Amino acid sequence: MATITPLDAVLGAEIRGIDIGAGVGDSLMRTLTDALYAHRVIVIRDQRLDEDRYRRFGRQWGTPIPHMLDHMRMPGYPEMMTVGNTEKRDEDPKIRNGAALWHTDQSYEKVPASATMLYSIIAPERGGETQYCDMATAYDNLDGETRRRIDGIEVAHKYGRGKRRPDEPPVNPIINDEQDRRVPPVYQPLVMRHPITGRKALYALGHGAYAIKGMPGDEAEALLDSLKDHALRERHIYRHKYSVGDLVVWDTLQTMHAASPIDVATSGADSRLLWRISVRGRPAVHAAATAVA
Repeated sequence: MATITPLDAVLGAEIRGIDIGAGVGDSLMRTLTDALYAHRVIVIRDQRLDEDRYRRFGRQWGTPIPHMLDHMRMPGYPEMMTVGNTEKRDEDPKIRNGAALWHTDQSYEKVPASATMLYSIIAPERGGETQYCDMATAYDNLDGETRRRIDGIEVAHKYGRGKRRPDEPPVNPIINDEQDRRVPPVYQPLVMRHPITGRKALYALGHGAYAIKGMPGDEAEALLDSLKDHALRERHIYRHKYSVGDLVVWDTLQTMHAASPIDVATSGADSRLLWRISVRGRPAVHAAATAVA
């Protein structure tokens, strides 16, 4: 039986006592989705999965999304990626630390990701955390005047655009013209109402967000910077330290995330390898759900 324990953090819950590899029926899936939507991040401990079982689980959350960068896809499993510091390509810091900036998966696509998951295959003794920002609580902590001002605003997103913070690396630059054409600029709401729960959250203020519809550039940049600084206050952030077998799922409509920079692996003690799946759409168990007001 699943045991769910809230983390000692602004968001997140730990789940033990289940075996994803044995299959996840509707009842357990509802338990997991309810936990995710309540806590924004769930950490499912002690899993032992191969690629097929992991992909099967990912498909229960929605439609898996092959990453726009073809070279990041896993051979034979285009809906999946490897993330870490153990492969030849990871010698390039722009690939190895390409996610070490605050972002929201597929915010630059018309239909963005609804959930992302990372399964820990190899975990370093130190470092390699993923950082999560609670965008729902950040929205709640805005003053009423600001909430009224930003409701209904639409933000332009484009892969590789957006202002980065001084401590963030450049976006992975290995992108060709054809890949770039696949993802023209799109507009997303600045305040996202969750399609299942109806809860409001700030949406995707990291990598990709670069302009506001109908607002002068300087004014838009100042507003986006101000909201991002607010969201990234320490009280809104949780950093997850991986153990082998952790399966971490997060609600991309209520969070931002960023990898912690890591060096190239030199031994098992400092190696990091995770399998990533992002999905769009609703879990099958919520296919007919309607957001509450």
